[in-house]
Amino acid sequence: MRVMVCGKGGTGKTAITVLASRILSEYFKVYVVDSDESNILLPYFLGVEPPKPLIDYIGGKREEEEMERALPKIISALAKAREGIRLNLLPKEYIATSREGISLMTIGKVREYGEGCACPFNILARALLSNLKLMEDEFVLVDTDAGVEHVGRRIEEACDGLLVIVDPTIESLETALMLNETAKKLNKDIWIIANKVTEDIKEALLGEAARLGLKIDGVVRFDRELYISCLRKEPIKSSTAINDLREIIEGMWRIKV
Repeated sequence: MRVMVCGKGGTGKTAITVLASRILSEYFKVYVVDSDESNILLPYFLGVEPPKPLIDYIGGKREEEEMERALPKIISALAKAREGIRLNLLPKEYIATSREGISLMTIGKVREYGEGCACPFNILARALLSNLKLMEDEFVLVDTDAGVEHVGRRIEEACDGLLVIVDPTIESLETALMLNETAKKLNKDIWIIANKVTEDIKEALLGEAARLGLKIDGVVRFDRELYISCLRKEPIKSSTAINDLREIIEGMWRIKV
């Protein structure tokens, strides 16, 4: 499967991506694709050194129109097998592997003042995901940028489903509502997880989601241990959140991990 982890900024997408990848790695060969052009923390939370960005592999960032024109050559450059792009065949310097065996790839980051928009990164992400050739035991999680920029870039078309993360804010629920409509239009699976939830706010959050017509597939409680490890820019530590997420994933995707 190729699953995009989406949602409003600050909901905990990156943390959930890391925890989900750890859980899934007990059953699958897991690849994490970092397509967030601004947040640089995923490698640190996963416990690996940042790999070289894939944008460098295709010759560096270019203007949007040039990237679109060059798509056939870009896909050809990434594909090492006739049937499509195989992530396990990419050069080692573009993949970082965690102690759990999780492989991380980074599309690219906006790091310099005046370098232009992130559109070329989104174009590369769509090309990569659209042409992936996955084996039966491979699972891809895509950590996306905040909000809905990826919707405008049609990256959802290249995935099998959306894992939407919400927190106890109306902004995150409204974003989830838009992503839910997008998934329906594209006939894609969608799952919604409420994150960073405390007991005193849980009922209100679920009630507001129900009023908007959103089905919450699971609740991940606020985890102080996770919060502190993220604050310290360390590999994520978690007991409460990962246990909640394990139960949710097992139910959503009907797997025993």
